[in-house]
Amino acid sequence: MVSINEDELKKLVIRRLVEVDIPQKDAEVIADVLVFADLRGVHSHGVLRVEHYVRRIKSGGMNCNPELKVEMLKPSIGLVDAQGGAGHVTTRFAAAEAIKVAQQEGICMMGVRNNSHCGALAYYVQMALNAKMSAMVMVNTDACVVPFGGRQAFFGTNPFAFGFPGSKESILLDMATSEVAFGKIFYAREKEQPIPEHWAVDAQGNPTTDPNMAKSLFPFGGAKGYGINILVEALTGLMIGGVFGPHLTKMYGDFETYRDLSNFILIINPAVFGDDDYLETSQKMIDELHSQAPAPGFSKVMIPGEIESQAMEKSRRDGISIPQGVYEYLAG
Repeated sequence: MVSINEDELKKLVIRRLVEVDIPQKDAEVIADVLVFADLRGVHSHGVLRVEHYVRRIKSGGMNCNPELKVEMLKPSIGLVDAQGGAGHVTTRFAAAEAIKVAQQEGICMMGVRNNSHCGALAYYVQMALNAKMSAMVMVNTDACVVPFGGRQAFFGTNPFAFGFPGSKESILLDMATSEVAFGKIFYAREKEQPIPEHWAVDAQGNPTTDPNMAKSLFPFGGAKGYGINILVEALTGLMIGGVFGPHLTKMYGDFETYRDLSNFILIINPAVFGDDDYLETSQKMIDELHSQAPAPGFSKVMIPGEIESQAMEKSRRDGISIPQGVYEYLAG
């Protein structure tokens, strides 16, 4: 592993992306999103993805110069055609526009279609939290999760993120509806580590602990997680993009083709309900959760996103740890 500070890591990412004709300002956005994930300890969505993006760009599977605009379908409902652009750039653009609308209307639902991989969804929720608003962000992905009771992949990891602000701390949940994100499999391969048996199946549909044999993932929580996996697909692929699961372009394959992913972004200004004290009420709930007696084996009751927030503080203090191979690629 190599330890590197935040700014230096961003510079390495930007240089690599500019080399393949990503505009400087867009490369800075992509680097910001990726390093945000690494800072939080979510390395599966961090800078290890750069090599893949570069390959897809070189193959023609990502549009380096989309012309982004919002089509307002209703006063609080908008749609962005990403035109196959870098998902980090297009999704941040859509989230920023949604926040503006929510500040005016109290709520905004924004769809993004024809998108590419956008990195950790927590980044876009954090944008809303910074504006003292609540948010939910979802994206569908290509088939890599077996349906409950099945052997072969049908839906993607279909992650979603949710956030609600407090006066001092905020709730920030970011999770895949698979048992894990597939990026964690790649991270295990990079570090040559085994994976838990309940993460993935091999090509025959059997559970495996070898990350190199992992072909498809399990949904989290059995039938319940499978249901939420479908929920995300309905609000993204079915409602916004018209393309779902097996019909999406594979992330690791078909490198010359745009991904055709869809994002659902919902921004809510809690103040619209007339309660100006929502930040304090939220913080009161968080404080009361922290005061709960911990179960055996736990030091305290935590809120979603708290572990990642602590990891970010440590990473900014001590440096970000990334695999040697990833560093050599970026610095080479």
